[in-house]
Amino acid sequence: MPDNMLENQDGRRRGNLSRQTLKPRSYCPETDEGTVVEFYLDLMRGHYRLWSELVGEHHDAEHWERVLVREEAGERWARELRNRVEDPDSLLLIFTADRDEPIGFLLLEIQTDHLIFCKKGFIHGIFLHPDYRGRGWSRQMLAWGERWFHEKGVSPRHVYVISNNLAAVKLYASMGYRVTDYRMTKIGNF
Repeated sequence: MPDNMLENQDGRRRGNLSRQTLKPRSYCPETDEGTVVEFYLDLMRGHYRLWSELVGEHHDAEHWERVLVREEAGERWARELRNRVEDPDSLLLIFTADRDEPIGFLLLEIQTDHLIFCKKGFIHGIFLHPDYRGRGWSRQMLAWGERWFHEKGVSPRHVYVISNNLAAVKLYASMGYRVTDYRMTKIGNF
């Protein structure tokens, strides 16, 4: 295999890394649903791991897999996405690289902020497959989202991020996001 080709965790070739470009397109449930649901479930698995670390609990991956199955997380999310496809205040972008295979997604929504009763932009999900991280592509994905919010005339923008997801915190901070409130959790015996 040439030096500029890599294999991902599944043994598939990823293409010439020096010539890859990130390309956005609209979500199409008929072709993208299965992949995006798997990305979402991976995002949730990572979230559960980070949450366990944050609250000082042992991370039991099998427990969380059972929770995802019991709660029908993938099916529920697929239904939610299907409902959002026609919503002008919602955008789900699929990002592709080589061979136009989906490698990530960005879910945005414009909603009325329940505290100040005006329209705000919310980033509800961003995921980039681990094989493609570390190239600045998450920043590019967010820049696409920022442009959409700007075109819609929406400011400010919000994102909820778990505090020990340091890569995400660093990314958002570098793009001008700052902490505006805290979720506080009491851990341990009450």
